[in-house]
Amino acid sequence: MTTTTRSALVLAFTSLVTLATGCSGGAGRTGGTIGPAGGAVSTPSGITLRVPAGALARETEIRIVESEPESGKMARVSLEPRGLVLAAPATVAFKVEDRNVRLAEVEHGAEGEIRTELEKHRGAGEVEVEVEHLGEIEMEHGLTCDAACGAGLECDDGVCKADDNGIDDPATHDVGDDNGIDDPATHDVGDDNGVDPAPAPGATTTPIDDHGNHGAGHP
Repeated sequence: MTTTTRSALVLAFTSLVTLATGCSGGAGRTGGTIGPAGGAVSTPSGITLRVPAGALARETEIRIVESEPESGKMARVSLEPRGLVLAAPATVAFKVEDRNVRLAEVEHGAEGEIRTELEKHRGAGEVEVEVEHLGEIEMEHGLTCDAACGAGLECDDGVCKADDNGIDDPATHDVGDDNGIDDPATHDVGDDNGVDPAPAPGATTTPIDDHGNHGAGHP
């Protein structure tokens, strides 16, 4: 075998490996089969697509394709088959160190890319969004807050919000759901900032004791 032939074979093998793995120029591809019972696909980088039971009518090959994000962006992923409509919403979770991020769906039209911001939910060390169909999602840094957020708060796109990290705060018994719903286990109505709400004009008592161990409707 000549040197030229050997070099050509090595080049061809390298190209096949690149195509098979879907990794080129910072891109990565992870896939798996999910059926009517539901399931999940996770990437080594910490992105997880969770499909609930009933969302798919048949066994389907689901892929998460990561591509090089644009300058200033954090991540871009394509959920494939793109355009596949789900009978029930799936969730896409991103492992992050700083949850102050924005997530948007990216659609491609005749005039270029169209971004639609997605409502995110914050969990312990991750953020997630719901999707009703598979497509392209981009993540970028959120706005910074003008001033440092106080205890129990974190900056979320320029606004200090309750640190809803799902971890019980021993000082306030705040489990961080921040959904305004009384938790029967802790009587946690979510904000739990350790301060009672101000009484209404003319009232002598506050309507709700908001110290974490007493919530809506509890004395």
